Amino acid sequence: MSTPDIRAFFRLAHQHFGTLEALFNARGGVREAELRSHLDESSSHTASASYVFQQLQSHRLIEPLPEETASFELTPQVRDLFRTFRREQALSTPRAIQPYLDRLQELSARLRHHTEQSSGTGVHRGLEVIDTEIEKIRTLSRSNREAVLNRVTELRAGTATHSVRERFAIINNLLEDYVTPLQNIIQSRGAFEQLFSQLRKTLGEARSVFTDDPSLARDLKSTRARLRRVRQSVVENFEVTRREAMRLYEQQKVNSDILEGASSLLNRVHHEGPESLGLVDEMKLGSFTMRTVFQNEGLRAYLHKMVGYEPPDPDPIQEPTAMQAPSLLGKEALVTEARSACPIPDAMGWLVETLEQASPPRVLRAYRYLLQSPVLNTTFRGTRREYDFGATVLTAVPVQVDVEDDEPAPS
Repeated sequence: MSTPDIRAFFRLAHQHFGTLEALFNARGGVREAELRSHLDESSSHTASASYVFQQLQSHRLIEPLPEETASFELTPQVRDLFRTFRREQALSTPRAIQPYLDRLQELSARLRHHTEQSSGTGVHRGLEVIDTEIEKIRTLSRSNREAVLNRVTELRAGTATHSVRERFAIINNLLEDYVTPLQNIIQSRGAFEQLFSQLRKTLGEARSVFTDDPSLARDLKSTRARLRRVRQSVVENFEVTRREAMRLYEQQKVNSDILEGASSLLNRVHHEGPESLGLVDEMKLGSFTMRTVFQNEGLRAYLHKMVGYEPPDPDPIQEPTAMQAPSLLGKEALVTEARSACPIPDAMGWLVETLEQASPPRVLRAYRYLLQSPVLNTTFRGTRREYDFGATVLTAVPVQVDVEDDEPAPS
Protein backbone atom coordinates (compact mmCIF):
# COMPACT_ATOMS: atom_id res chain seq x y z
CA MET A 1 0.00 0.00 0.00
CA SER A 2 1.36 3.42 -0.93
CA THR A 3 2.14 6.04 1.68
CA PRO A 4 -0.95 8.25 2.20
CA ASP A 5 -0.79 11.98 1.64
CA ILE A 6 -1.08 13.73 5.00
CA ARG A 7 -3.12 16.62 3.65
CA ALA A 8 -5.61 14.24 2.05
CA PHE A 9 -5.72 12.29 5.32
CA PHE A 10 -6.88 15.30 7.33
CA ARG A 11 -9.17 16.51 4.57
CA LEU A 12 -10.96 13.16 4.49
CA ALA A 13 -11.16 13.09 8.30
CA HIS A 14 -12.75 16.56 8.26
CA GLN A 15 -15.21 15.88 5.43
CA HIS A 16 -16.38 12.54 6.80
CA PHE A 17 -16.05 13.11 10.51
CA GLY A 18 -19.63 11.92 11.14
CA THR A 19 -18.87 8.55 9.59
CA LEU A 20 -15.62 8.17 11.54
CA GLU A 21 -17.40 9.10 14.77
CA ALA A 22 -20.08 6.49 14.07
CA LEU A 23 -17.34 3.88 13.60
CA PHE A 24 -15.70 4.90 16.86
CA ASN A 25 -18.99 4.66 18.78
CA ALA A 26 -19.85 1.30 17.21
CA ARG A 27 -16.89 -0.38 18.94
CA GLY A 28 -17.64 -3.72 17.28
CA GLY A 29 -17.26 -2.41 13.74
CA VAL A 30 -19.81 -1.54 11.03
CA ARG A 31 -20.96 -3.66 8.12
CA GLU A 32 -19.77 -2.46 4.70
CA ALA A 33 -23.29 -1.97 3.39
CA GLU A 34 -24.24 0.15 6.40
CA LEU A 35 -21.02 2.13 6.07
CA ARG A 36 -21.64 2.89 2.38
CA SER A 37 -25.21 3.92 3.19
CA HIS A 38 -23.90 6.26 5.88
CA LEU A 39 -21.48 7.82 3.41
CA ASP A 40 -24.30 8.38 0.91
CA GLU A 41 -26.47 10.10 3.52
CA SER A 42 -23.85 12.18 5.31
CA SER A 43 -21.59 13.23 2.46
CA SER A 44 -22.31 16.64 0.95
CA HIS A 45 -19.66 16.17 -1.72
CA THR A 46 -20.02 15.01 -5.30
CA ALA A 47 -17.72 12.01 -4.95
CA SER A 48 -19.50 8.66 -4.92
CA ALA A 49 -19.71 6.59 -1.77
CA SER A 50 -17.60 3.85 -3.42
CA TYR A 51 -14.79 6.30 -4.20
CA VAL A 52 -14.86 7.80 -0.67
CA PHE A 53 -14.91 4.29 0.79
CA GLN A 54 -11.80 3.40 -1.18
CA GLN A 55 -10.08 6.66 -0.16
CA LEU A 56 -10.77 6.08 3.53
CA GLN A 57 -9.03 2.71 3.25
CA SER A 58 -6.07 3.84 1.14
CA HIS A 59 -5.39 6.74 3.50
CA ARG A 60 -5.56 4.40 6.51
CA LEU A 61 -8.54 5.86 8.30
CA ILE A 62 -10.51 2.60 8.25
CA GLU A 63 -9.59 -1.07 7.88
CA PRO A 64 -11.41 -4.44 7.84
CA LEU A 65 -12.07 -6.24 11.09
CA PRO A 66 -9.73 -9.20 11.74
CA GLU A 67 -10.77 -12.29 9.76
CA GLU A 68 -13.63 -10.36 8.19
CA THR A 69 -13.97 -8.47 4.92
CA ALA A 70 -17.51 -7.14 5.16
CA SER A 71 -17.10 -5.22 8.44
CA PHE A 72 -14.80 -2.24 9.06
CA GLU A 73 -13.38 -0.32 12.01
CA LEU A 74 -11.12 2.69 12.60
CA THR A 75 -7.39 2.18 12.32
CA PRO A 76 -5.54 2.28 15.69
CA GLN A 77 -4.04 5.74 15.13
CA VAL A 78 -7.44 7.28 14.33
CA ARG A 79 -9.06 5.52 17.30
CA ASP A 80 -6.29 6.84 19.56
CA LEU A 81 -7.02 10.38 18.35
CA PHE A 82 -10.69 9.99 19.27
CA ARG A 83 -9.75 8.62 22.69
CA THR A 84 -7.35 11.48 23.32
CA PHE A 85 -9.80 14.25 22.48
CA ARG A 86 -12.66 12.50 24.26
CA ARG A 87 -10.45 11.82 27.28
CA GLU A 88 -11.04 8.09 26.98
CA GLN A 89 -7.41 7.01 27.11
CA ALA A 90 -6.75 3.32 27.59
CA LEU A 91 -4.90 2.24 30.72
CA SER A 92 -1.45 0.77 30.31
CA THR A 93 0.49 -1.01 33.01
CA PRO A 94 3.84 0.42 34.16
CA ARG A 95 5.49 -2.51 32.37
CA ALA A 96 4.66 -0.72 29.12
CA ILE A 97 7.26 1.95 29.91
CA GLN A 98 10.05 -0.59 30.42
CA PRO A 99 10.66 -1.29 26.68
CA TYR A 100 11.13 2.45 26.12
CA LEU A 101 13.67 2.56 28.96
CA ASP A 102 15.50 -0.44 27.51
CA ARG A 103 15.54 1.24 24.11
CA LEU A 104 16.91 4.47 25.63
CA GLN A 105 19.63 2.53 27.43
CA GLU A 106 20.65 0.96 24.13
CA LEU A 107 20.64 4.37 22.38
CA SER A 108 22.67 5.88 25.23
CA ALA A 109 25.37 3.23 24.77
CA ARG A 110 25.35 3.85 21.02
CA LEU A 111 25.63 7.61 21.58
CA ARG A 112 28.62 7.09 23.86
CA HIS A 113 30.26 4.94 21.18
CA HIS A 114 29.78 7.64 18.51
CA THR A 115 31.16 10.23 20.95
CA GLU A 116 34.28 8.15 21.59
CA GLN A 117 34.71 7.80 17.82
CA SER A 118 34.20 11.59 17.39
CA SER A 119 31.46 10.85 14.86
CA GLY A 120 29.32 13.98 14.74
CA THR A 121 27.01 12.44 12.13
CA GLY A 122 26.41 9.39 14.29
CA VAL A 123 25.70 11.54 17.35
CA HIS A 124 23.25 13.68 15.36
CA ARG A 125 21.33 10.62 14.13
CA GLY A 126 21.33 9.15 17.62
CA LEU A 127 19.86 12.33 19.12
CA GLU A 128 16.93 12.25 16.68
CA VAL A 129 15.99 8.73 17.78
CA ILE A 130 16.51 9.56 21.47
CA ASP A 131 14.21 12.59 21.17
CA THR A 132 11.52 10.36 19.66
CA GLU A 133 11.76 7.76 22.44
CA ILE A 134 11.73 10.46 25.13
CA GLU A 135 8.53 11.96 23.74
CA LYS A 136 6.92 8.49 23.59
CA ILE A 137 7.56 8.09 27.34
CA ARG A 138 6.06 11.51 28.07
CA THR A 139 2.98 10.78 25.94
CA LEU A 140 2.48 7.39 27.59
CA SER A 141 2.82 8.88 31.07
CA ARG A 142 0.34 11.69 30.36
CA SER A 143 -2.14 9.31 28.72
CA ASN A 144 -1.97 6.89 31.65
CA ARG A 145 -2.46 9.72 34.12
CA GLU A 146 -5.59 10.94 32.34
CA ALA A 147 -6.92 7.38 32.03
CA VAL A 148 -6.55 6.76 35.78
CA LEU A 149 -8.03 10.14 36.71
CA ASN A 150 -10.98 9.55 34.37
CA ARG A 151 -11.77 6.28 36.11
CA VAL A 152 -11.35 7.85 39.53
CA THR A 153 -13.75 10.64 38.51
CA GLU A 154 -16.31 8.12 37.24
CA LEU A 155 -16.16 6.14 40.48
CA ARG A 156 -16.38 9.29 42.59
CA ALA A 157 -19.38 10.54 40.62
CA GLY A 158 -21.14 7.21 41.12
CA THR A 159 -22.76 7.28 37.67
CA ALA A 160 -22.08 3.57 37.08
CA THR A 161 -24.27 0.97 38.76
CA HIS A 162 -21.54 -0.52 40.94
CA SER A 163 -22.05 -1.60 44.51
CA VAL A 164 -19.83 -0.28 47.31
CA ARG A 165 -17.80 -3.48 47.32
CA GLU A 166 -17.42 -3.44 43.54
CA ARG A 167 -16.19 0.18 43.59
CA PHE A 168 -13.68 -0.69 46.31
CA ALA A 169 -12.45 -3.68 44.29
CA ILE A 170 -12.09 -1.52 41.15
CA ILE A 171 -10.05 1.21 42.83
CA ASN A 172 -7.97 -1.40 44.67
CA ASN A 173 -7.10 -3.13 41.39
CA LEU A 174 -6.34 0.27 39.85
CA LEU A 175 -3.78 0.94 42.58
CA GLU A 176 -2.23 -2.54 42.49
CA ASP A 177 -1.99 -2.85 38.69
CA TYR A 178 -1.34 0.69 37.43
CA VAL A 179 -0.25 3.09 40.19
CA THR A 180 1.86 1.37 42.84
CA PRO A 181 4.14 -0.58 40.42
CA LEU A 182 5.16 2.70 38.77
CA GLN A 183 6.80 3.78 42.03
CA ASN A 184 9.39 1.00 41.63
CA ILE A 185 10.38 2.49 38.26
CA ILE A 186 10.65 6.18 39.16
CA GLN A 187 11.91 5.99 42.75
CA SER A 188 15.40 7.24 43.57
CA ARG A 189 17.14 3.98 42.65
CA GLY A 190 14.60 2.86 40.06
CA ALA A 191 15.23 2.18 36.39
CA PHE A 192 13.96 5.56 35.24
CA GLU A 193 16.13 7.62 37.61
CA GLN A 194 19.25 5.56 36.87
CA LEU A 195 18.71 5.85 33.12
CA PHE A 196 18.10 9.59 33.41
CA SER A 197 21.41 10.11 35.22
CA GLN A 198 23.29 7.87 32.78
CA LEU A 199 21.88 9.55 29.67
CA ARG A 200 22.43 13.05 31.06
CA LYS A 201 26.07 12.13 31.75
CA THR A 202 26.47 10.80 28.20
CA LEU A 203 25.03 14.00 26.72
CA GLY A 204 27.41 16.03 28.86
CA GLU A 205 30.37 14.03 27.57
CA ALA A 206 29.22 14.60 23.99
CA ARG A 207 29.00 18.35 24.56
CA SER A 208 32.56 18.44 25.85
CA VAL A 209 33.79 16.60 22.75
CA PHE A 210 31.88 18.56 20.08
CA THR A 211 32.45 22.08 21.41
CA ASP A 212 33.40 23.35 17.94
CA ASP A 213 30.11 22.29 16.30
CA PRO A 214 27.39 24.89 17.11
CA SER A 215 24.63 22.92 15.38
CA LEU A 216 25.39 19.74 17.31
CA ALA A 217 25.71 21.74 20.54
CA ARG A 218 22.17 23.08 20.00
CA ASP A 219 20.85 19.55 19.39
CA LEU A 220 22.54 18.26 22.55
CA LYS A 221 21.11 21.16 24.56
CA SER A 222 17.64 20.47 23.15
CA THR A 223 17.82 16.77 24.04
CA ARG A 224 18.92 17.56 27.59
CA ALA A 225 15.96 19.92 27.91
CA ARG A 226 13.61 17.18 26.67
CA LEU A 227 15.13 14.77 29.17
CA ARG A 228 14.54 17.18 32.06
CA ARG A 229 10.97 17.77 30.91
CA VAL A 230 10.06 14.10 30.64
CA ARG A 231 11.59 13.35 34.05
CA GLN A 232 9.59 16.15 35.67
CA SER A 233 6.46 15.12 33.75
CA VAL A 234 6.65 11.43 34.75
CA VAL A 235 7.21 12.24 38.43
CA GLU A 236 4.43 14.83 38.47
CA ASN A 237 1.99 12.50 36.69
CA PHE A 238 2.74 9.75 39.19
CA GLU A 239 2.24 12.06 42.19
CA VAL A 240 -1.10 13.37 40.90
CA THR A 241 -2.34 9.90 39.95
CA ARG A 242 -1.35 8.31 43.25
CA ARG A 243 -2.81 11.17 45.33
CA GLU A 244 -6.22 11.07 43.64
CA ALA A 245 -6.37 7.26 43.56
CA MET A 246 -5.38 6.96 47.24
CA ARG A 247 -7.94 9.58 48.26
CA LEU A 248 -10.72 7.60 46.60
CA TYR A 249 -9.27 4.32 47.94
CA GLU A 250 -9.48 5.56 51.54
CA GLN A 251 -13.05 6.78 51.00
CA GLN A 252 -14.18 3.50 49.43
CA LYS A 253 -12.39 1.47 52.10
CA VAL A 254 -14.33 3.28 54.83
CA ASN A 255 -17.60 2.72 52.94
CA SER A 256 -16.74 -0.95 52.45
CA ASP A 257 -15.87 -1.40 56.15
CA ILE A 258 -19.13 0.27 57.18
CA LEU A 259 -21.09 -1.98 54.82
CA GLU A 260 -19.31 -5.07 56.12
CA GLY A 261 -19.98 -4.07 59.73
CA ALA A 262 -23.64 -3.34 59.02
CA SER A 263 -24.03 -6.69 57.23
CA SER A 264 -22.46 -8.49 60.19
CA LEU A 265 -24.84 -6.81 62.66
CA LEU A 266 -27.89 -7.53 60.50
CA ASN A 267 -26.84 -11.16 60.19
CA ARG A 268 -26.48 -11.37 63.98
CA VAL A 269 -29.89 -9.85 64.54
CA HIS A 270 -31.41 -12.23 61.98
CA HIS A 271 -30.07 -15.33 63.74
CA GLU A 272 -29.97 -14.26 67.41
CA GLY A 273 -32.57 -11.52 67.60
CA PRO A 274 -32.14 -7.81 68.47
CA GLU A 275 -31.55 -8.62 72.14
CA SER A 276 -28.12 -10.02 71.24
CA LEU A 277 -26.86 -6.49 70.52
CA GLY A 278 -27.53 -5.32 74.09
CA LEU A 279 -28.82 -1.96 72.89
CA VAL A 280 -31.15 -1.53 75.88
CA ASP A 281 -28.23 -1.72 78.31
CA GLU A 282 -25.79 0.25 76.17
CA MET A 283 -28.10 3.09 75.10
CA LYS A 284 -29.69 4.56 78.25
CA LEU A 285 -32.43 7.12 77.83
CA GLY A 286 -31.20 10.48 79.10
CA SER A 287 -33.21 13.10 80.96
CA PHE A 288 -32.51 16.78 81.54
CA THR A 289 -34.03 19.83 83.23
CA MET A 290 -34.01 23.26 81.65
CA ARG A 291 -33.01 26.12 83.92
CA THR A 292 -32.91 29.75 82.94
CA VAL A 293 -30.02 32.03 83.77
CA PHE A 294 -31.93 33.67 86.60
CA GLN A 295 -32.79 30.34 88.19
CA ASN A 296 -29.10 29.50 88.60
CA GLU A 297 -28.04 31.22 91.82
CA GLY A 298 -24.39 30.39 91.34
CA LEU A 299 -24.32 32.02 87.89
CA ARG A 300 -26.27 35.05 89.23
CA ALA A 301 -23.64 35.60 91.95
CA TYR A 302 -20.83 35.29 89.42
CA LEU A 303 -22.41 37.85 87.08
CA HIS A 304 -22.84 40.33 89.96
CA LYS A 305 -19.18 39.82 90.83
CA MET A 306 -18.14 40.57 87.25
CA VAL A 307 -19.94 43.95 87.24
CA GLY A 308 -17.34 46.71 87.07
CA TYR A 309 -14.45 44.37 86.28
CA GLU A 310 -11.69 46.05 84.28
CA PRO A 311 -9.21 43.77 82.54
CA PRO A 312 -5.52 44.64 82.86
CA ASP A 313 -3.55 45.96 79.91
CA PRO A 314 -2.29 43.16 77.64
CA ASP A 315 1.40 42.36 77.59
CA PRO A 316 3.26 44.13 74.77
CA ILE A 317 4.03 42.06 71.70
CA GLN A 318 7.74 41.39 71.54
CA GLU A 319 9.57 42.10 68.33
CA PRO A 320 11.05 38.89 66.90
CA THR A 321 14.82 38.76 67.04
CA ALA A 322 16.99 37.79 64.15
CA MET A 323 17.45 34.33 65.68
CA GLN A 324 13.69 33.88 66.10
CA ALA A 325 12.63 34.94 62.59
CA PRO A 326 12.39 31.89 60.29
CA SER A 327 13.57 32.13 56.74
CA LEU A 328 10.66 32.98 54.38
CA LEU A 329 12.14 32.35 50.96
CA GLY A 330 9.63 32.05 48.11
CA LYS A 331 9.93 29.51 45.31
CA GLU A 332 11.85 31.75 42.89
CA ALA A 333 14.08 33.15 45.63
CA LEU A 334 14.84 29.63 46.87
CA VAL A 335 15.83 28.41 43.40
CA THR A 336 17.97 31.53 42.87
CA GLU A 337 19.78 30.99 46.17
CA ALA A 338 20.25 27.31 45.36
CA ARG A 339 21.82 28.19 41.99
CA SER A 340 24.20 30.56 43.77
CA ALA A 341 25.18 27.81 46.22
CA CYS A 342 25.70 25.11 43.55
CA PRO A 343 27.11 22.56 43.51
CA ILE A 344 25.14 21.35 46.54
CA PRO A 345 26.17 17.81 47.57
CA ASP A 346 23.07 17.23 49.75
CA ALA A 347 19.90 19.18 48.92
CA MET A 348 17.98 18.20 52.07
CA GLY A 349 20.93 19.00 54.33
CA TRP A 350 21.33 22.38 52.62
CA LEU A 351 17.63 23.15 53.10
CA VAL A 352 17.78 22.25 56.80
CA GLU A 353 20.58 24.78 57.25
CA THR A 354 19.04 27.44 54.99
CA LEU A 355 15.46 27.22 56.29
CA GLU A 356 16.19 27.27 60.01
CA GLN A 357 13.19 26.78 62.31
CA ALA A 358 11.01 25.87 59.31
CA SER A 359 8.45 23.09 59.76
CA PRO A 360 9.04 19.70 58.07
CA PRO A 361 6.14 20.22 55.58
CA ARG A 362 7.66 23.53 54.47
CA VAL A 363 11.12 21.98 54.06
CA LEU A 364 9.61 19.13 52.01
CA ARG A 365 7.79 21.65 49.83
CA ALA A 366 11.07 23.51 49.23
CA TYR A 367 12.76 20.15 48.51
CA ARG A 368 10.18 19.50 45.82
CA TYR A 369 10.84 22.96 44.28
CA LEU A 370 14.51 22.02 43.85
CA LEU A 371 13.74 18.60 42.32
CA GLN A 372 11.27 20.04 39.80
CA SER A 373 13.17 23.20 38.88
CA PRO A 374 13.95 23.26 35.13
CA VAL A 375 17.19 25.22 35.72
CA LEU A 376 18.69 22.76 38.20
CA ASN A 377 20.11 19.27 37.73
CA THR A 378 19.40 16.83 40.55
CA THR A 379 21.10 13.45 40.96
CA PHE A 380 20.55 10.89 43.72
CA ARG A 381 23.85 10.01 45.38
CA GLY A 382 25.03 7.73 48.18
CA THR A 383 22.97 5.82 50.71
CA ARG A 384 19.98 6.84 52.81
CA ARG A 385 20.60 9.13 55.78
CA GLU A 386 18.45 10.72 58.48
CA TYR A 387 17.61 14.42 58.86
CA ASP A 388 16.63 15.57 62.35
CA PHE A 389 13.79 18.11 62.73
CA GLY A 390 13.45 17.75 66.48
CA ALA A 391 10.22 15.79 66.95
CA THR A 392 10.39 14.56 63.34
CA VAL A 393 13.10 12.52 61.63
CA LEU A 394 13.12 12.20 57.82
CA THR A 395 14.96 9.50 55.91
CA ALA A 396 16.01 10.12 52.30
CA VAL A 397 18.71 9.46 49.70
CA PRO A 398 21.01 12.53 49.42
CA VAL A 399 20.42 14.53 46.23
CA GLN A 400 23.24 16.44 44.52
CA VAL A 401 22.18 19.72 42.88
CA ASP A 402 24.10 21.54 40.17
CA VAL A 403 23.39 24.04 37.41
CA GLU A 404 23.14 23.30 33.70
CA ASP A 405 26.35 24.19 31.84
CA ASP A 406 24.38 26.35 29.41
CA GLU A 407 22.47 28.23 32.12
CA PRO A 408 23.64 31.81 32.71
CA ALA A 409 25.15 32.53 36.09
CA PRO A 410 22.83 34.38 38.49
CA SER A 411 23.51 38.09 38.76
